[in-house]
Amino acid sequence: MKLDRKNFLAATGAAATTAVVGFPAIVGAAAEPILLGSIPPITGSNALLGQQQHQGIALAVEEINARPGKVYDDRPFTIVEEDATNDNQSAVAALNKLLGENVVAIVCPVLSTQIQAMAPVMKTHEIPWMTGGTAVKNMQLGVPGAFRLRASDAITAAGMTNFAVKDLKGKKIAILHASDAFGVGGADQVVENLKKANLTPVVNLQYPKDAKDYTAEILKVKQAGADVLIMYIQNPSDTAIILKQIKSLGLGIPIVGSPSLANQTAMETAGKDANGAYAAVDFIVGFNSNVATHFLTAFYRKYHQLPDVGTGSGWVYDAVYMLADTYKKQKSSDPKQTIASLRGIKNWNGVLGTFSADGEGNMIHSVSIGQIEDSKLHLVKKVNG
Repeated sequence: MKLDRKNFLAATGAAATTAVVGFPAIVGAAAEPILLGSIPPITGSNALLGQQQHQGIALAVEEINARPGKVYDDRPFTIVEEDATNDNQSAVAALNKLLGENVVAIVCPVLSTQIQAMAPVMKTHEIPWMTGGTAVKNMQLGVPGAFRLRASDAITAAGMTNFAVKDLKGKKIAILHASDAFGVGGADQVVENLKKANLTPVVNLQYPKDAKDYTAEILKVKQAGADVLIMYIQNPSDTAIILKQIKSLGLGIPIVGSPSLANQTAMETAGKDANGAYAAVDFIVGFNSNVATHFLTAFYRKYHQLPDVGTGSGWVYDAVYMLADTYKKQKSSDPKQTIASLRGIKNWNGVLGTFSADGEGNMIHSVSIGQIEDSKLHLVKKVNG
């Protein structure tokens, strides 16, 4: 679903007018809403991720606004959404528009390249920024309110590399990655972890943004005699195409991919071409907590499809609930107070697992390695950071 920039009440049933934050509620009137900013990539080449994030946020808001007391003191969430697109300059412009709406926190983006482009702006705004990008650098940019709700590449890349070398017995490792901040940063982490095993990649290839044909890169991997291919790619649409082309070109070696490889839509699009591939992911269906089981059930009832829990809808659902729980506990949505409270998060249970904040704002500290079979991911092992 293509969305233009707009303010929307995400399935709340409340009035369509947006209250102005800071003015006292009129006696007998509805409680003042809490303005929560959202900035997913709704249009462009990453629109699949944006749609999934939009859905996860909307579901969380719908549930919170339906519970007794709503967020707290009968105050509901109102979502203010801006389209981050797939262009950094446009994403920064959208962020500036969003900040002008008096939001008290921002959820998204998941793209590390956009997070790094937005960081100079967010350095001057002390409000909670709930992000999903996994590049190690993201939490080292001096943004006071930045938090990461997925495992960093330091954990993911180490898990992928160790699995390729120790479990798959790979000795000639090839790397294929996107040219964005996520792909470059992840590939660098893989190279560093290979050094620890006294190995260097036989090829380390990147492809340009919005590429649709990966034949040249795949043939270089084949010609290099690689025995394992590690892929570090953010966009699930790219991974679906790459898996199909790998199959058609007869590469025939084990593949270990970053979380987008196991994106539900990507797996379904690739079909049998994805069978046998491995992915390092935030969450695998079948090893659910009660929170995750509720999310999966509620998401399916609302959208009539399975969610992508990791890169898509699950982490943003967790982000909205974490903010709501924090506001309820402190009886305030004050941004500075909320940042301090979030820094003290310990053992908070969400869809993706147990969240505890470290000194950099990282909240999740483990990933799982799974193998794809018939559009489903099966747990192979868990990796802790």
